Amino acid sequence: MKVLIVSLRYLGDCLLAAALAPAVKAKFPDAQVDLLSFRDNLSILEGVPCIDNRIGVEHHPKKWIQAQDHIRSWNTYDWALSTMNSTRATLYSWASARNQTMPAVPDDLEHKWIRTLVKHQIPWSSGHLLDTFTDVAKPLLGDIEPLKPVAPDAELSPELEADFSALGPCVVCHPCSRYQDKNWSQIGWRDLFRRIIDSGRGVCLTGGRSEFETDYIRAITEGLPADRVLSVAGRASFGQTGRIIRRADAFVGVDTATAHVAAATGTPSVFLFGPTNVREWGPSPKDGRPALYDSSLSVQTVLNVTIVRQDNPEPCCGCTRHRCAHFNPPELGRCMQVISPDKVWAALCQSVAIS
Repeated sequence: MKVLIVSLRYLGDCLLAAALAPAVKAKFPDAQVDLLSFRDNLSILEGVPCIDNRIGVEHHPKKWIQAQDHIRSWNTYDWALSTMNSTRATLYSWASARNQTMPAVPDDLEHKWIRTLVKHQIPWSSGHLLDTFTDVAKPLLGDIEPLKPVAPDAELSPELEADFSALGPCVVCHPCSRYQDKNWSQIGWRDLFRRIIDSGRGVCLTGGRSEFETDYIRAITEGLPADRVLSVAGRASFGQTGRIIRRADAFVGVDTATAHVAAATGTPSVFLFGPTNVREWGPSPKDGRPALYDSSLSVQTVLNVTIVRQDNPEPCCGCTRHRCAHFNPPELGRCMQVISPDKVWAALCQSVAIS
C-alpha cells in the first residue's frame, strides 16, 4: 500500500495534513506514506512521525515542469488523500494515484471536471479542519477516531541547549505573524514579559529570521534584563522549536503555524486570535477536540489550549485582505490591538498556576 498526502497551502495547513500519516500507519503498518507540499513548507515536518518521504514542489512552476512531475509520479500510489480541492491539488492527486479523496468542490459546471477526476468528494465539516481531514481519510480507512495533531521535533544544537538551559524555567512566546493584522500590540507584549519575569520565569522568543521579526522582537524586549530573555528566532528550526516548547512551562503566541506546533506538543498554551475563524482554525489540543471552539467567546479553554480574543467577539465587518477598516494603521487589526495584557496574563496564570 502506497499513500500520498497532498497539501498545497500554507505551513499550518501542511502540519495539520500530516496528522493523516499516523492514522494511515495505524490501519496499514507496512504502508508507504509520503507527503507532497510546497518546498518551503517541508521544514515544518521535521521529526513528524509516520511520514516516509517529503516531496516538495514549487509554488508557481512552469507548466512543463509540473507536467514532468505528473509523468514521474503517474499511478505511483494506491491512494491520494488531498486536504485541499484546488486545481493543482486535484491534478497532483489524480496523476499520482489510482484512487483519490478530497474535500468537496461546489456542485456547478465550473468544477465538474474535478468531480469527474476525483470520485470521493467529502463534504466540509462544520467544525475543525482536522475533522474534515478525518472524513477525507474514511474512503481509505473506514470509520476512524478524529485525527489528533502532530508536532515537529528535533534535538537542540549544543549552543541552543546551553542558552536555553541557562534561562531556567520559562514561558515561550511567539509574537509575530506574517500578517500584521494577526499581531498583538507591542505595549501588550512588553507588559506581559515584565509579569512573566516578575513571576521568576524567563522569556524565550521564537520566530523566523526576517528583518521584520528581528526588529519587532528587538523593540518589545528592549530594556528587559538580558539574562531573563532569550531569542531563538532564526536560530531554531521548526523541530527544535517544538522541542523548546515541550520543555517550557507554557506558551503564548499569535495565530501562526507555530501555534499549531505548540498546541500539538501538549504544553499549556495561550493563543491570541483576531480575524481568523476559531471554530475551524483554532489550534487543536494534543489529545484531540472533546469540544468545538465557540466563535462567540472571548476566552475559552479546551484541554491544554486557551484561546483569548477581544471582548464580545464579532465577525469581521469591512476588513478585507488583511486590512482592518476600523484601525489606523489598517495593517493592524483592531480585534487584536484591544486585547488587554490583564486578560492574557489571567489566562496564562490559570493555564499554569503562576502566582
